[in-house]
Amino acid sequence: MVGGDQAAGDLQGLIERAATRQQVGRLEEAEAAYRAVLDLAPGHSGALHNLGVLVARRGDPSAALELFDRLLASEPYYASAHFNRGNALRALGRDREAIQAFRSVTALEPDHHDAHRALGFLWLAAGERDRSLDHFARTYDLRRGEDRNGMANRSLRTATRLKLQHDADLFRHLPPRPRDGQRFETLARLYESVAADISDEVVELSENQLETLGPDYNGPVHLRDTPEILGGAVNDGLDAAAITRMYRDTAPGVAWFDDLLTPKALSLLQRFLRESTIWHDFSHIGGFVAAYLEDGLACPLVLQIADEFRAALPELLGPHPLTQAWAFKGLKGEQPIDVHADDAAVSLNFWVTPDVANRNPDRGGLVVYREIPPPDWPIVDYDEDRARIRSFLAGRDDSALTIPYRENRAVLFDSRLFHGSDAPDFAPGYENHRINITMLFGGAGNL
Repeated sequence: MVGGDQAAGDLQGLIERAATRQQVGRLEEAEAAYRAVLDLAPGHSGALHNLGVLVARRGDPSAALELFDRLLASEPYYASAHFNRGNALRALGRDREAIQAFRSVTALEPDHHDAHRALGFLWLAAGERDRSLDHFARTYDLRRGEDRNGMANRSLRTATRLKLQHDADLFRHLPPRPRDGQRFETLARLYESVAADISDEVVELSENQLETLGPDYNGPVHLRDTPEILGGAVNDGLDAAAITRMYRDTAPGVAWFDDLLTPKALSLLQRFLRESTIWHDFSHIGGFVAAYLEDGLACPLVLQIADEFRAALPELLGPHPLTQAWAFKGLKGEQPIDVHADDAAVSLNFWVTPDVANRNPDRGGLVVYREIPPPDWPIVDYDEDRARIRSFLAGRDDSALTIPYRENRAVLFDSRLFHGSDAPDFAPGYENHRINITMLFGGAGNL
């Protein structure tokens, strides 16, 4: 009996030690402790799961997969193990099996946001846009719909003056309909009344201000139906060979070209971005609002564009599925997005605001610095990265490539390259806001 108590105490001590080491980032020690737990209790579910997570994190998805399979053989309803097993399968390029793993997660936990998000991207990579859209619609509902789970609560209780004024302007640009016209004008006035009392900094809204804005604040108040286009959304006249050649000749990888989208696709996309309340992010970069695939940007047309563009450039993008997409809108005509890098293999940036809004046609586009940072350069955060990047780029101005702004112009580049806006000067007014869309393909390190 004493021996049993001793063994139980040793086991509990090892578990606590492993968890503590994992929490403080001493991962090698945590891994050793979890292995010691499994020496005493080979079927310990928590140790198997956490060890699998650590092994995957240090870059051995095959070994992680073995641990998750071992766990699920005895505990088939362990949702987190199915989820991390799916991640390991994705890392191994076994996407169809990963889909089944994530589907197991959503069967066990229908509100598992990250599993739905993963399925959205995996089905898109498989060419199943309708299935992809179903899962992105679910992530949106979990964030902001009737089934919201709290993950977006901060953005539902905070605001900036610019964000509220933008939304008021959006309401006034919605097409007039008898049943909604007065409602949207009323909302615009209410938003403006709250905006008048707050600053451009992110502030916590009072209960009275939240009551004034109403329960739909920063939610899907109005979504413009934007279906796929029969016959294609990406211009079938794109010269894929010329784009690929330019990308490879402009080392280490930059190409730009006009007329990315067909006129019909461009017009529908502009209307979707102009008339949809999807601009939920206002704190990532001051003076901008943004939309992301899992938080409102995903619609049939956007997914069609991503899918068709990847198919149009098989040599460059064939191995690289879409991993994220976003749209940023500048609320101040002269405010740039500072230099940064993307966490992907290849980035596509394109602009949709009409040229008439740009008061300086020679500027306002993108500056890409053709100087690859060290391979171990970490991408941390937009604000934290800027000073470090500026220091790295000091004295490297000759590496800068400047591409002027044009409506429907696209820039394709190696995601490791630092890039930022080139001195925008856009006219004031809602329809003149500079909008860029970015699509990321592949994971960092998968060049």
